[in-house]
Amino acid sequence: MIVRIFGTAIHPDDIEQAKDLFRADVRPAFEAFDGCAGIEMCIGVGEHSGELVEVAAISRWDSIEAMETGIATNEYVVAMTELRQLFAQAPIVRLFESVD
Repeated sequence: MIVRIFGTAIHPDDIEQAKDLFRADVRPAFEAFDGCAGIEMCIGVGEHSGELVEVAAISRWDSIEAMETGIATNEYVVAMTELRQLFAQAPIVRLFESVD
């Protein structure tokens, strides 16, 4: 299982909109991708420089190939379009292999 952690920061005033976009656009798109075992959005509760709020999307994939195929689709681009406009920092993406 591959775990993809997509991290960025959002202005506090935009958090509710980000949650709504995640629920309406991002989660359904990811759930439709072959090989995606799910995605969740996490909101940071600690202090962050610049008074921004850290946000992470954690998705689980059957393989790196499934992940690459999913995020290369037009569906991914469309699902992320409005949410990306709220990013106050460039995203950092990290990949991990889970231990059984």
